[in-house]
Parts: sequence; C-alpha cells; structure tokens
Amino acid sequence: MDPSRLRSALLAVVRGGPGRRPAHRVPAYAAPYASRVAALDVLLTALPASGWTAVVVHGWTPAGVAGHLMAVDGLLAAALGAPVIGPSAAGDDPEARTDQVLDALRDRPGAEAAARWREQAAALCHHLDTAGSIPGEEERITAAAVTMRLRDHLAMRAYETWMHSEDICSGAAEGLRLPLPVPDHVHTLSQFGCRMLRTSMMIAAGGAPDERAARITLTGPGGGTRVVRFGRERVEPAAEIEMDVIDFCFLLGDRLGPDEVQATVTGDPGLARDVLTAAPLVTRLRR
Repeated sequence: MDPSRLRSALLAVVRGGPGRRPAHRVPAYAAPYASRVAALDVLLTALPASGWTAVVVHGWTPAGVAGHLMAVDGLLAAALGAPVIGPSAAGDDPEARTDQVLDALRDRPGAEAAARWREQAAALCHHLDTAGSIPGEEERITAAAVTMRLRDHLAMRAYETWMHSEDICSGAAEGLRLPLPVPDHVHTLSQFGCRMLRTSMMIAAGGAPDERAARITLTGPGGGTRVVRFGRERVEPAAEIEMDVIDFCFLLGDRLGPDEVQATVTGDPGLARDVLTAAPLVTRLRR
C-alpha cells in the first residue's frame, strides 16, 4: 500500500468513516483503545518488508512492539477473565510477561506477531462488549501490577498503543504521520494523563506526596482545564501551565522532553518545572 492510500485508510479508521473498523464494539470508555488498535492494525498490515527489520523503540522491531502490546493487553484480559493469547501468563509483571511473549515469538515472522497481537486485542474488546459480569468502569481492579479503575486501565492501553504506533510510524513506515485520535478520544486520554501526574510527582519525590497543586490548561481539539492536586490536601493551585494538548500527551508518553514543549507558565515557575520534568516518569517505569 502506498503512503497516500495508507494514510487514507488510517484516517477512515480514526475518524469513524468507511474502511477498517475495530474488530468489536466496546463500551464508550474503551472506544479510544479500540480506535488505536484499529489504526495500528492498518499500519502493521501495510508495513513493507524492510519495515519489519527496523528497530523502532527499546531495541524492538515492529514485531517486538506487537509482542509487548499483546503481553500487557493479555494481563488486563487475564484480570477480567477474557481469553489470554499465547503462553499462559505467569504472574502479573508486564516486563516479565513481555519477555515471555517475545521469547515465544522469537524467530517468527513479523506478520505472525502482529496477528497474535490483533487476536489478543480482539479478544479483550469482545469480552468488554459481551461479558455481563466484568467490573463496572469505575471499579478498581489490579492488572499489569497496577491497581486503578477499569476505565483508566483501558485509557492506559489506548495511550500505550498510540505511542507505540507513533514509534513504528517514525522508525519503520517511511516517515508516515499517523492521524491523531479524534478530539473526544484526545480529551479522554489527556484527562487520564492529568490524573497520572500525581503518581509521576510522587515518583519524583521518592514516594512522598507533594502537597502542591497546579492548574493544567490544554489547548486545541480535545483539550480542557483541570486542577491537579499532587497530595491529599485541597490546596489552591500555585501555578498554571498552558500547553498544546497533543504536546502534553507526547510529554506524558516520553516522546517529547520538557524542553521540547512550548508551555506558558504563570505563578510558581519551580512547580511548573517540577511538573513538566516529572510528567514522563510513569511511562518510563512501564517501558
């Protein structure tokens, strides 16, 4: 598939038009995940042979990225009682599970790794849409060594699928630019990112709560404003940070550095610097 046709196919997926669609319907809270899965599916299907040998991130080729996504999706599937594709999961550690899956896929064609990832993603989507006994979206569950609400687990899976799709685009797809998520999905993922800032600030502080707060204003389609309190006290924001919502998402995803984003700061510049520097720390812990 030539780049112009591939981009048209990807746009059809992420904008909800004719063309490839997610394998299954999902509840609204999982729609960003299903959409990113569909976009990556199109991208992997169209990769040239040379693209499968390119190292794109963390020493992984596109097949390695697919195996990693399959592994962590499988841990969420296991927590929900959905089918787990590949070797039986031993434990709940995402790095150990990734190593286990990549070992099972070693020396297999890249397209096979993509097919197995697609099978795992489809199984998870199907389970979310059809299982009447799964937890509600607000219920806290533990999966991939993290305890949080189910809707946040799905936001994390969407976020990671998006970032790794961008890795493949830039490293193996001849510079193709992946279409952005639709604004509603950008809003869901950026608000999830804001919630993760509290964890990032705790990591930066060595595990201690930071009893400060900042107002985060994200501009552009899907943006919004949110006061983020990094500790337990309901303190007033000491700083306001305004930046483009997509830049914020890529900062959280560790694909842009704090010095690469254009942020307007009012109030305490030290707090703003701490927030921007800490933002990617959750992502770095999860490869």
